Amino acid sequence: MNKKITSFNNGLYLVATPIGNLADISGRAIKILKESEIILCENPFHSLKLLKNYGINNKLISLHDYNEERLIKKLSKSLSESLISLISDAGTPLISDPGYKLVKHCIKNDIAVTSVPGPCSVISALQLSGTPLNQFTFNGFIPKKIKQAEDLFIKCVHNTSTQVFFSSSNRILSNIAILQKYFKKREIAVCRELTKVNEQVVRGSTENIIKKLTSKANKLKGEFVIVVEGNNQTYEEKLDDKTISAIIGISKKFSLTDTVKIVHKLTKLSKKSLYEKTLQITKKKNEKY
Repeated sequence: MNKKITSFNNGLYLVATPIGNLADISGRAIKILKESEIILCENPFHSLKLLKNYGINNKLISLHDYNEERLIKKLSKSLSESLISLISDAGTPLISDPGYKLVKHCIKNDIAVTSVPGPCSVISALQLSGTPLNQFTFNGFIPKKIKQAEDLFIKCVHNTSTQVFFSSSNRILSNIAILQKYFKKREIAVCRELTKVNEQVVRGSTENIIKKLTSKANKLKGEFVIVVEGNNQTYEEKLDDKTISAIIGISKKFSLTDTVKIVHKLTKLSKKSLYEKTLQITKKKNEKY
């Protein structure tokens, strides 16, 4: 293999590529891709459109979940002696895409690895959502199986940070319907075709969004990013009369710790908050709530 003379150090470069608009790529990213000995990508046919647009004709090798370990062995020597880039079909590599094992291999073997930042659908969706951005949790793709999807939402429902999910087009309506069961009173934003001419961000309640997405004017294509408002309710708002009655009744027969455990299993409310409230109730059993 004839090595290219490059102005960059050898190693692995994680290069962010456009998520829609081909102009959204940095000059540094283009230069690195042009000087790469090998460009690792998910789908070479998909990546060719971008690369040809910038006159990049370098060797492409497909990297996916099923061949990643095999490729690592094959490219182990090249990684330390050449400039190799990793790109995804769109956006920032490793965000719900393969490449994690490759990066771990480089770190373990002291092979230089660096990030060439750029577009990321998660960040773009957060910016456009209208929800707080100081804290957020990225949850990846919503599982295909309903039970697994519900388990994920149960884990997220009491989280105070903004929640971000990916969804494919063929499951977006069913995923929003499941979301409605757990985030009914939350504001959410559904983003599609980000940075493209047909970019659309639908904001509102889950019920309103389902109506908008099922309207004839919308063609449900591409990958969707769903942004859900975090749980900003105060604990007093969540603690209804039924829950308070349960705490009072259970605390008559069980210890403080056991009462908290039992009520937590029944309500899924935070143990910390339940403990504080149960402590108040047990100290002031005659106080009217």
